[in-house]
Amino acid sequence: MSEELLREFEGEAYDPREIADQLQSLGAEEGVVALELLPVEVAAGVAQNMAADAAGEIFRRMEPARAAKLISTMPPEAASGILCAMAPDDRVDLLGNLDRDVHDGLMRRFGASQAAESRQLEQYPPDTAGGIMTTQVTALHKDITVEQAVAELRRIHQELGQMSYVYVVDEQRRLVGVLSMRTLLLARLDSLLGDIMIPGVKSVPAGMDQEEVARQMRSSRFLALPVVDADQRLCGLVTLDDVMDVIQEEATEDVQRLFGAGAEERLGSSWQFSFSKRIWWLQVNLATAFLAGIVVAMFGGTLSRLSVLAIYIPIVSSMGSNAAAQAMSVAIRGITQGRTDRKLLRHVLMREATVGLLSGVVIGITTAIVAMIWQFHHGVALGVVVGIALIIAQTLACVSGAAIPFVMRRLGFDPAQSATIFATTITDVAGFATLLGLATICARWMR
Repeated sequence: MSEELLREFEGEAYDPREIADQLQSLGAEEGVVALELLPVEVAAGVAQNMAADAAGEIFRRMEPARAAKLISTMPPEAASGILCAMAPDDRVDLLGNLDRDVHDGLMRRFGASQAAESRQLEQYPPDTAGGIMTTQVTALHKDITVEQAVAELRRIHQELGQMSYVYVVDEQRRLVGVLSMRTLLLARLDSLLGDIMIPGVKSVPAGMDQEEVARQMRSSRFLALPVVDADQRLCGLVTLDDVMDVIQEEATEDVQRLFGAGAEERLGSSWQFSFSKRIWWLQVNLATAFLAGIVVAMFGGTLSRLSVLAIYIPIVSSMGSNAAAQAMSVAIRGITQGRTDRKLLRHVLMREATVGLLSGVVIGITTAIVAMIWQFHHGVALGVVVGIALIIAQTLACVSGAAIPFVMRRLGFDPAQSATIFATTITDVAGFATLLGLATICARWMR
C-alpha cells in the first residue's frame, strides 16, 4: 500500500498534507515504510503535517538514524512537538541520535517536565534498565490513607490513562512496596498504605543490562518492573512493551552479528554505513579462508592425481558449515536465556558430539554409497575416504559450533559475533585435512 501511495505522489508536485492524511489513515507500520522510502525533504514535510502523536508513533518504530535525519530537517517547532508527544524513553532514544546543536536547540523548546524527564533518562546508557525505562510510574507515599490514595489514583488515571502497578515509597522516594488493587478497594478508608502494601517488591537497578532485565521479566512474568537507583529510590518503570522491543532488537542484532554484519544495520541504512560495519569481518573471514586454502595447497599433488576429490571438497565444507550453524543457534539461544553454567556446557558438548557422530555416520554412509556408484572406477576406497571425512567433519562441526559462543562469551565478546566465521574455518580446515590426508594414504587403492 505504501508503494502505491509513493507512486501516486511521485514527482515534484505533491501535497504533503494529503500524504500525511493518507498515512495517518493507514497506520504506523505503513507510515514507517513510506517515510523511509520518501526523499528526506519530502518525508520531513509529510511528518510535520501529521498529528504529533501519530508522527511520534511512526518515529518510534523507525530506524533511529533515519528518524534523526528527518527530525533535523524539520522546523524546530514541529520537531519539538513530535518529540514531546512521544513516551519519554522513546524520545530520549531519538535525541541520542541527533547532533549536539540540534539536540540542545530542541531541548530548549521542551516544557519543563519534558526537559527534566529527558535529562534524567539521558544519564543512563541506552542499553540499561535506566535507558529503556519510562519515568511515568505511579508511586504513592506510604503514610497517606486509602481515601487519599483512591482520590490521587483517579486524578492520575485521568492524566496518564492506564497504570500497570501502583508502588509505595517513603519520604526519600525509596521503594518500599506495591499495592494490591483488591486490598486497596476493600481496606478501611482511614488505613495507611504502609499497613496494607505488599513489601519486598521485586525491582531492577538502573544500571542493569537490558538483556538481563528482559530475562528477569520473562522469569517473573510481571507486566512491568520498577527501576531503582543505588539508594533504592524509585526512578522509573520498565514495561513489557519495552522488554519486547529489547528482545526483538537483541535477536535481530544476534542474527546480524552471527554472519558478520553490523548490529546497528537496518534496511534503510546507507551503503557507507553498511560497508564500514561489514568490511572488517570480511577481512577476518578472508584471512581464515586462506587457512583452508593452505591446507588444500599442501595436498596439491594428491589433487592433481585424483581430481575427483574436487567434487567432494565443497560437500565436506557445506555439510560442516550447516551442522555448525545448527549447533550454534541452539547454544546462542541458551546463552541469551542466561544458561551458561559449566555443568550445562559439558552436557551440551557431549550431546553435540553424539549428534555430530551419528549424523556424520548417516551422511557419510550415504555419500560413500553415491561415490562408489558414481565413480565406481575409483573403487571402494573413494567412498570410505569421503565417508570418514564427513564423519569427522560433522562431529567436529557440531562440537565447535556449540563451543565457540561459550568461548567468545568467556573472553568478553558477544557470543554471536561472527561465530560462523570461526566455526566454518575449523570445520573446513579439519574436513579438508581429513579428506585429502586419507586420500593421500589410500591413493594406491583409488586409481
